Amino acid sequence: MNPSPDSALPIIPSYQDHLRGHGLAPETSGVWLKVGRTDRVQGWKLHVSGVPAEAHALLDAIVPILRAGQVPFKIARDATILGLLNEGSLGATQVGKFCTIYPADDAAASALAAQLVRATQGFNGPVITSDMALGNLVYARYGGFNTIVERDLLGQHHLYIRDGAGELIADAYTQPFVPPSFAACPFAAAAAPAPASRTSGPATFGPATFGPATFGPATFGPATFGPATFGPGYVLVDVVKQHAKGNVYLAILASSQREVAGRIIKEGRKHCLSDIHGRDIRVRLRRQGEIHARLKGVAPVPACDPYFELDGDGYLAMTYLPGADLESVVQATLRRGPWSAAGHAGQLRLLGALRRLVDAVERLHGAGFVHRDLSVSNIWLGDDGDTWLLDLEIAQHVGDVSPVFGKGTPGFMAPEQEAGAAPTFAQDIHAVAALILFALTGLDPRRTLFARADSRMRNVRYLAASVPEALLNVVLAGVDDDPLARPTLGAIGQQLAAYEARLRASGACAASTPPAPPIDFGACAHGAGLGLLRHAFRDPQSGLWLSAGIANGAGGQEQASSYELRRGANRGVAGVVYALARLRRAGIAIDDAAPALKRAVDWLLSDALTPDRGMPGLHFGDAGVAVAIAEAVHAGLVPASARIDQFVARVFAAPITWPDLTHGAAGQGLGAMLCAHSLCTAAPLAMARRCARYLADTQAPDGSWVMPEGVPGMSGETISGFAHGVAGMVFFLLEHGARLDDETSRASAARGLRWLEAHALAPDGAAALQWHYSDRQGAVWNWWCHGAPGIALAFLRAYRHTGDPAMALLARRALGAIDGNLRAPNLTICHGLAGIGEILLEAAHTLGEPAWRDKAATLAGTIAHLGHRCADGSLVWLAEDPVAPTADLMVGMGGIAHFMARLGRSGRELGFPLL
Repeated sequence: MNPSPDSALPIIPSYQDHLRGHGLAPETSGVWLKVGRTDRVQGWKLHVSGVPAEAHALLDAIVPILRAGQVPFKIARDATILGLLNEGSLGATQVGKFCTIYPADDAAASALAAQLVRATQGFNGPVITSDMALGNLVYARYGGFNTIVERDLLGQHHLYIRDGAGELIADAYTQPFVPPSFAACPFAAAAAPAPASRTSGPATFGPATFGPATFGPATFGPATFGPATFGPGYVLVDVVKQHAKGNVYLAILASSQREVAGRIIKEGRKHCLSDIHGRDIRVRLRRQGEIHARLKGVAPVPACDPYFELDGDGYLAMTYLPGADLESVVQATLRRGPWSAAGHAGQLRLLGALRRLVDAVERLHGAGFVHRDLSVSNIWLGDDGDTWLLDLEIAQHVGDVSPVFGKGTPGFMAPEQEAGAAPTFAQDIHAVAALILFALTGLDPRRTLFARADSRMRNVRYLAASVPEALLNVVLAGVDDDPLARPTLGAIGQQLAAYEARLRASGACAASTPPAPPIDFGACAHGAGLGLLRHAFRDPQSGLWLSAGIANGAGGQEQASSYELRRGANRGVAGVVYALARLRRAGIAIDDAAPALKRAVDWLLSDALTPDRGMPGLHFGDAGVAVAIAEAVHAGLVPASARIDQFVARVFAAPITWPDLTHGAAGQGLGAMLCAHSLCTAAPLAMARRCARYLADTQAPDGSWVMPEGVPGMSGETISGFAHGVAGMVFFLLEHGARLDDETSRASAARGLRWLEAHALAPDGAAALQWHYSDRQGAVWNWWCHGAPGIALAFLRAYRHTGDPAMALLARRALGAIDGNLRAPNLTICHGLAGIGEILLEAAHTLGEPAWRDKAATLAGTIAHLGHRCADGSLVWLAEDPVAPTADLMVGMGGIAHFMARLGRSGRELGFPLL
């Protein structure tokens, strides 16, 4: 179900009342209920595993022990959180951790563990692979109680404990658990690490690369998978997919030397995905095998071997089918473009596959089953031309009145299915229509279905231009919120067949539809500004704009993704202030903007506690906050004040410890120059000069920069792109050299430009240029933050300041691979369509070539037709987060508003945000 623009996060009943029934007073803390407190920094802590169906009984068994000993502990907040823990959604190291216990000392830990082992006899729970198994459901690991949290120079939080010498070391969550050498184990000698996953390391061998000709023991051996055979005669070849609930393996069934066959084996770890009825993933797999057997010869599903178990874990082996899932085929066919990019042959292939999909689901329904999880990964297009239905784990017969297994996939799942309605064929019809919509637009249905009513119809017709009206009408009816309004599968199939026949008869792609009416981008920007003020996701207490939380990579961080108040310009309140001020600068007046910005600026100046408080950078720190406030003052939305002057002065007196544009010197220096301009004062320019000297002094002889110490995983790396790399630092030095007439900056920028030119890649001799992410990571990105489009900004600015035609040529080549018809589910500036559009506008302005602006307008047309027009005239998007319309500048709707404003007639003088 797609959220309405004003939707809030659901409230789930918790285990709080049950703890209160034991005389305790739990406090809610994120996804946990906490009882008591401990002052210990680290030590041996205990975990008790559990499943939702037994949670209350398990609490009745262990809470009296904990209460009698006045032992602090925490439990998962509710059955939903426990379910998320046990399916690995909160991290593989968190599976099973229903209850975490903090003993007073080692002796107490040992005694308490013994009591809990006895108390948990007969209960069930997943294995906790990051801990030492003590017996039954009780596990232990040495780690942080009140873990030492250190923030690195990029604002990322890392968890530490102290070793025997008092030095900080990472609070590492290894699988299996490895006890630290400095901590004596207080538990019985029989305790042992819990078994880890059967394999480790990334999957390197997917099904699409595995063909029948490669079968045979001589080619594939057990490698790191253990015995020569696994279960009843299988040889494991590789891991197709890793997951905490169980992996998916590529295997060979070698029942004899004469007969071998490819298999895909699904694994279900015991007690994972357990529901309130006591059914876990193993029940699902066994049941899936039974459903496949019933559907043999009736519906196109892979044949399954008999379900089996090893060491308590369940396995279901299915026939290997050469081919690819629908998502991969659509992406390869559309090439991140519209339906017309598929070409005649591609369109026919997809229409044929969709028609066979409709037929397959009709046959499934004819047997009385509802699939309940038809999604892009569960539709398999075989190399032989057949279309197969996969993953019937949660399928259900319409005559089966037993509770359903879970829900479907967001974007494809019908709204009544998400709300818990009994299975009906109409739910699959919704999913089929969403799958067709995905194939016709190339976009995640959560984006195209976010809009409602007339907005949805208008958007889809634009995004699927040239597709017959009759087909679009039946597809849109198929995703109607009302199950009774949905057409039959037969009606959908008829329209697919009619379109396929029409294409075959024409011998070429259908003629393009007449061009869409021109878009009033200024009006879109105004609507987007209203959306920021009226419908963006907000904190109910303060009324300020919420941002999606940034997931940290620190192992074992025990928190769910959430929304939070942040200060920054990239992701946070300051970015929304900046966006609304820029709209005003473009002559776009938004009612109630001034009082909203005054409240926001007062909050920013109050220095409230936030995850990014005290950071110095332009995008993720106070330099960006200062720029946003200065922009609001310059736009006349916030009055100048001594308090603002004092804040700006403090921000630009900060030390410089990092070089890049988002967090360090390049951004701090740009921020200082922007504030000097907006506030008409030269005082911040001293900071710009310090930043320029810092970058010149730390530049490597080859013209690049090596990231300094202070950020695990990035320090020592040389990065190419704009956000963290050479391109962003060069951009600042070019600006500093031109604005302050500094020859040292110009020379340093020239060395950096030569480095970028020397490290450019021209794949297959193409004119377009690309760059590796860094000297350690060979990935090629294609956005503002990392990749050729962002790097193009440095060459464009070099051309603006020097007039060197070589810089213009390099900029054109860096932008050469951009297609104005590009489709992507991310609409933001940082790594989405709005950022590409903003860069194209920079090219149009700098090079004086209107074609770049035309490309930007085409991208803006796609973005405009993924928004929802509210009754009050507001425009709202799911810009990046697929759940809530967040307002952020670089990763939310604020950036879309800015991009639309630049395209409007009154916004042509605006430049790229924060530059």
